[in-house]
Amino acid sequence: MENHNPKKFYHNLGIILCAVLLCVLVINIVIPKKSFSEKENRVLASAPTVSLGSFTSGRLGEQIEDYANDHFLLRDLWVSFQANLSRLLGKTEQNGVYLGKDGYLFESFSVPGESFTAGISNALSSFAADHPSLKMYMLLAPTAVNILNDHLPSAAPEADQNQYIDMIRTVSENAGITFVDVRDTFKSHTDEQLYYRTDHHWTTSGAYYAYTALAGNMGLDTSLVTYEKLPASMAFQGTLAAKSGFRQNLYEELDVFLPMDSTSYEYVVNYVDERKKVASFYASEKLATRDKYAMFFDGNHAQVKIYTPAAEDRTLLVLKDSYANSLVPFLSPNFRNIIMIDPRYYYGSLDDLIAADEVDEVLFIYNANTFFSDNSLELLLAP
Repeated sequence: MENHNPKKFYHNLGIILCAVLLCVLVINIVIPKKSFSEKENRVLASAPTVSLGSFTSGRLGEQIEDYANDHFLLRDLWVSFQANLSRLLGKTEQNGVYLGKDGYLFESFSVPGESFTAGISNALSSFAADHPSLKMYMLLAPTAVNILNDHLPSAAPEADQNQYIDMIRTVSENAGITFVDVRDTFKSHTDEQLYYRTDHHWTTSGAYYAYTALAGNMGLDTSLVTYEKLPASMAFQGTLAAKSGFRQNLYEELDVFLPMDSTSYEYVVNYVDERKKVASFYASEKLATRDKYAMFFDGNHAQVKIYTPAAEDRTLLVLKDSYANSLVPFLSPNFRNIIMIDPRYYYGSLDDLIAADEVDEVLFIYNANTFFSDNSLELLLAP
């Protein structure tokens, strides 16, 4: 009988493990790095910047960790594996995404700090005071975690989004900005799919119901166009599935609402920075990519100008995040000109733009998660 040496076995096993780890490290170093994750639709962490300040503050360690997590070998495979393992262990949260009932994934709501809420509140008030002649409207969209909270897993320690939406409502109304509250409208239509199951956006049906609520406050004629709901893709899978690794086998329907009489309305969409003009709100080529929601206005751009044959000579400025992309087409029959500005990418002067384009009305369209986590709107509204 052969005599085994345990010390030799563990010694060799240690060498093999070290060799494997070294190979993984070398491969991680030499493989080309991506700057953008198409699957997660987000910018990946860039290489850490080494400086005395980042070292002493501890920020260097965070940068290294973020960079390593974003560029690890076969990262997407590991995220999916970890999600499946978590499900087997009964875990219902992964990377800030909850695994809910009826196939829904929910993006966690992060409570904003007092300095953030004070900053955006002051910016809105100052902006309204500086432009008293403009009619202003605020549509702060609740996310799925708010409207469909009965679909959340029982252990989800979710913060109350409503108190922060109510705070912005009070700030807006005190500043003379009309607040359009869609929560009751959405609650009355929960038998329909208002949000994607695998993505953080509202569906086109959700956007349409938000538009109807908006129309009542803005005095818009909703009878000008009759729409037909048509599927643009049956293979949509959103960023929440990619971020969490949950629901990897679930694909959804992505719809568009097209005018029944499409010859009645012809538009020109001008992507200003890209110097590109098209005659459609929809970039159908995006349906062949991972980010199919980018079909609406070709994704997010700093500045988009829309020219329409609308009877009323009204110019609307929309300050927005990506929720607006599926809603703005519904506004086009009522405005001769619509200017969409995404504060995350726009660095021009808002006052100059308002004067040059003779803006009559301003509409803020944000989902609550983005509104309370991104300070680019505050920076843009500052004098």
